[in-house]
Amino acid sequence: MDPGRGRRLMAGTAFITGGTRRIGGAIAAGLAAAGYDLVLQTRDTATVDPAVVARLAALGARVELVALDLDRPEALAAAADALFRRRPDIDLVVNNASRFEPDDFASLTPAGFNRHMTVNALAPLLLIQALDRTLGRGAVVNVLDAKLAWPHPDFLSYTLGKAALATVTDLAARYYAPRIRVNGVAPGLTLISPFQDADRFAAEKGKLPLGPGLGPEDIAGAVVFLAGARQVTGQVIAVDGGERYLARDRDPSSPIE
Repeated sequence: MDPGRGRRLMAGTAFITGGTRRIGGAIAAGLAAAGYDLVLQTRDTATVDPAVVARLAALGARVELVALDLDRPEALAAAADALFRRRPDIDLVVNNASRFEPDDFASLTPAGFNRHMTVNALAPLLLIQALDRTLGRGAVVNVLDAKLAWPHPDFLSYTLGKAALATVTDLAARYYAPRIRVNGVAPGLTLISPFQDADRFAAEKGKLPLGPGLGPEDIAGAVVFLAGARQVTGQVIAVDGGERYLARDRDPSSPIE
């Protein structure tokens, strides 16, 4: 018997950007365990470790990898239309992929700003448009950032992109109801970044009011909840271990002094 057959009767198919690694990979695993089949966006399917797909398949999910370039908005819109028409079973879109590079008011450049806004805000917006244009129903969960509750100029272009996506979340929830529900999840300090060493990461995580246990599976749990919360739209769940109460004046990942 197909191990996922009964579970798929309770869920549908999720399309997840950046769904093969880090938090995106955890979200994929959480949705697979909840009964979803998966369509996972990556820039290049050849670079995905086959073990990632195997682990998701072991949870009962049918998994498809798709190569979509979120940096090319003109091509992305047409590719998303084609994907949703080919996979009309998709009923959940998780906008997880993001660009995360350091800059501040002194170092911001137009090119860097545009790169962040394209991936972090415009690409999710185009995918929501395409979902409505082709299928006309479903749910969307946008992955934001808990730092929006205590903004500061570190990772300035990234932060502005996530702030724009938070506004998209609210406006799209209003505009697309009742056809499409749009919600957000705002992770706190969850995984070590390329700009931290292990000791600094552990020290910063140890400051969280709820302790250092915040993990990707906690973010995934919030996404799974919102995927099934049929009467919830326009909401953002902060999964941050209470980090917003620390009132940080710097990003704990920032390499900029």
